Amino acid sequence: MAIFNGTKLGVYVTVGGTDTLIAAATDCSLSLSMETIDITTKDSAGYRELLAGVRSGSMSVSGLIDYTDASNQDVTDLFAAYNNRTILSLVFSNAEVGDQKYSASGFMTSLEQSGGTEDTATYSATFELTGIVTGATIA
Repeated sequence: MAIFNGTKLGVYVTVGGTDTLIAAATDCSLSLSMETIDITTKDSAGYRELLAGVRSGSMSVSGLIDYTDASNQDVTDLFAAYNNRTILSLVFSNAEVGDQKYSASGFMTSLEQSGGTEDTATYSATFELTGIVTGATIA
């Protein structure tokens, strides 16, 4: 079993064919789900029966705020995507050749920034996916 360090995972925004890691992230997630359709009848012998329904997903990322970080996707760019209702090309990956990556389009549905006294300033963003989610081996 080849378990890897979760530190390598990230959410990337694809612009012009280049995947850019969302900056200063400390946590990220990919959540996929499928609704089910209940088709239970009196012929089901008292057991529930289901059909596959609509599939959906989301990606989220949280991290530290650095408004001056020009080398990566920062909170300012995330706000622009939210404000302009931009559909983003997203990738959930560890960027390691031979490993799996998941790609999808999505809208940013939430962006939060916060900071406490004598604490780091943080952000979190959630993206609701639209359309198909594809999985591929990183080449």
